[in-house]
Amino acid sequence: MKIELKIVKENKDGSADAQVKFDKEGLECLVQWGLVAMIKEGLETYKTRPEEFKEVITKKRKKKKEELDMDGRC
Repeated sequence: MKIELKIVKENKDGSADAQVKFDKEGLECLVQWGLVAMIKEGLETYKTRPEEFKEVITKKRKKKKEELDMDGRC
């Protein structure tokens, strides 16, 4: 696996312009860990604002009889 980060220019505001080189395994690793980081951040957001997202995190429920299609399918 190869992931190479080269700082091209440092900016006055503390940020930097960078060049990233990676192979296929490096890309897979970066994507995987990026998704993990986003999921963790989302979970932390739900913890701090539970009422706002109450309906987003619910268990799937079975449909009631009156919600079934005419032929009995859901």
